[in-house]
Amino acid sequence: MTLRSRLMFGLVMALMLFVSAQSSFAQVSIALTANPPSPGEVQTNKNVQTAEPNVQGGGLLVTGSLIAASPLTQTQLRITYPGPITSSPIDGPDGLGACRDPESATQDERPCPDGAVPVADPIRIEGATGVFAAVTQPILNTVSSRIEIWLPASTSNNSSGSFRIVGVRIDANGKTGAQNATASLSDAAANYLLTTNSVTVINAISNGIASMAIGSRSGSPNLGTASIFTNRTTPDEFASLIITEGFASGFRTEGQLSNSGTAVANSTRIRLTFNNIPSGVTLTLSINFPSSTSGNVNAHFLATPAITSSANTATIDFDGTSLTTTETLEVDVTDITLTSTAAVTTEGAISVTATFVPIGDALDATVSAPTDAEGYPVFAQLDVGPVTIINIVAANTTMLIPLVEKIGAFDTGISVANTTADPFGGVAGGGAAASAGTLKFDFFPSSATGAGTACTLTTSSTNRPGFGISSDGTIAAGATYTVLLSQLLPVSNCAAGDFVGYIFITANFLNAHGQATISDFRTYSLAANVLLLPPPATTPRNAPVGGVEDLGF
Repeated sequence: MTLRSRLMFGLVMALMLFVSAQSSFAQVSIALTANPPSPGEVQTNKNVQTAEPNVQGGGLLVTGSLIAASPLTQTQLRITYPGPITSSPIDGPDGLGACRDPESATQDERPCPDGAVPVADPIRIEGATGVFAAVTQPILNTVSSRIEIWLPASTSNNSSGSFRIVGVRIDANGKTGAQNATASLSDAAANYLLTTNSVTVINAISNGIASMAIGSRSGSPNLGTASIFTNRTTPDEFASLIITEGFASGFRTEGQLSNSGTAVANSTRIRLTFNNIPSGVTLTLSINFPSSTSGNVNAHFLATPAITSSANTATIDFDGTSLTTTETLEVDVTDITLTSTAAVTTEGAISVTATFVPIGDALDATVSAPTDAEGYPVFAQLDVGPVTIINIVAANTTMLIPLVEKIGAFDTGISVANTTADPFGGVAGGGAAASAGTLKFDFFPSSATGAGTACTLTTSSTNRPGFGISSDGTIAAGATYTVLLSQLLPVSNCAAGDFVGYIFITANFLNAHGQATISDFRTYSLAANVLLLPPPATTPRNAPVGGVEDLGF
């Protein structure tokens, strides 16, 4: 044999040995691909999808690529997920359920407690072709959080193939960031070669509700917070609240929470809980629908909410959302009704919190297997808020006299009228609610070098200078109180002597109006109406809008 022939023979033998070696290890190369992965999931969701929402058949793609025709030995593909699996497979063709018995070392199976969970979108094999055409339904190993699929044996396989594992859900409570599933084979000598050991099934996990605050959606007026006065009137019965989505696909409808085309039981429902509602108060709520769905969700209340102290929750169900745009949801208070005995005589605030619901368990505690007893999905409670939506404020009037003087012959006359007595038939006829109340004077003197020391006086049965004041120190409905600054100062805690400065007057009743006149009582008088302030408790004086003193409140 020539040298050239010997070399050729050696190369052929080497090639044959190489092919033989490859064949002895694997004839079908297996790769796993998330098809496609979920872009983001809600941290408190105990039934998060491991595939992109609203994609029919979305799941984990298993692809087998033929290397060479050869026999295949049955082996088990095991895919371990990063949290407890909270969905379950459909029944196999033999009528047995598809939950792995964790106490058995064999391949025995037992029915899942609730059958397929959820019925609308259970764990299943779809689109099995080629070498995998005979793949049966997956097994759920609840102890190992693992899906197990038997890959078929073949005396002489000459096909590639693929299948999809659809409907796997996990409990994401407490998890953050991307989530990976890992894969392995039970028998490495089965002529199957696993080339993918880890695959990302969820790109991110975070809060589904980013924030909740007083405000409004784009194009809608901000109604702010509502107000209830302690005399059982409602000067402002409107409020608006904005709930902002945590990420683009945080809010989902029942259909979007499925990979089968059939809706599951629940959307990502939001429960609003109203705190510190006094008895006798009822709130009416509505959802402010956008004129366009861009950037705003469409939703409805599961039941018409009439929020009271004994029924203080309302649940929002989503009808239409975008999976690619971060959205806002506006909830409005459109009416406040009070009974004649409503417990609002003390100042306070009504607040609201929000959380995804229903709150529940995704696993049956008895057998540690998936359950949908409370619908699908369920959530862990994580309240966002509280946000004050209604202030209960004192029924009073705040007035400001910018200039008062008591210097030599000059004095300042002050009058305050309690106009809660009027000719309009009381509250029922559109008039005021008649009430009496005291007056509080806060004096802010000026000195030669700047501000002096503030001082105060509140009328009472023992401090009631002036004219038109009752024996208990109150100004009755319909009465006009008149007093000189020179009469007020001696019974206050102000320093003795001359006074130049300004005064805040707080009338412990609504609809107070005042006038101030500086005079020497001979040749000079300067009269001015007293400025009125919106209630500082609800309209802070440093607010960008509002808090302006004028004559119109």
